[in-house]
Amino acid sequence: MKLSTEKEKIRKILLKKVFSLTGKEILIRSNRIKDNLCSLPIYKNSKIIMSYYPMKGEVDILGMMEEALSQNKRICLPVIDLEKNDLYPFEVKNLNDCILGPFDIRQPDTEKSKKVDIKDIDIILTPAIAFDYNKNRLGRGKGFYDRFLKKINKNTIKIGLAFDFQILESLPIHTKIDQKVSILVTERFII
Repeated sequence: MKLSTEKEKIRKILLKKVFSLTGKEILIRSNRIKDNLCSLPIYKNSKIIMSYYPMKGEVDILGMMEEALSQNKRICLPVIDLEKNDLYPFEVKNLNDCILGPFDIRQPDTEKSKKVDIKDIDIILTPAIAFDYNKNRLGRGKGFYDRFLKKINKNTIKIGLAFDFQILESLPIHTKIDQKVSILVTERFII
């Protein structure tokens, strides 16, 4: 089976499972993930966190971002540039300053936020449809995060956030394109 076909099959199965979760289930699971994330020393010591604005079915980290902002941590979110086929981190002071961007993803209003140099980011919270135990990541298929993660500083910690069932034994990967994360955090474990 072709690599892209295998990936699409996994995406379809896991998206169906994720979309079957109720809003309450997502919130309960997300809060457990947030607790595990916030217990990490690397998180506690971080000053600049690149996060993401959760789409339907993703780990909801809005509460964590609000809490981090109240603790004087700096939060940046990706702004998608369709012309350059890339994403860029922009700092937000208030999540209400986010607007609807490409693919119906909320992102910072570049008029109300400033671009952050990627070398200044301490940790990147990374969403995905699936991860495996080797910390490989399967995104939505557009490659934005893979291209971005390839450019970041080697000292920046990439943390994958997912529900337990999104961690698979192994994923089909393209070794020259697909980027791994440094740490995986779910409701029940940290790898």
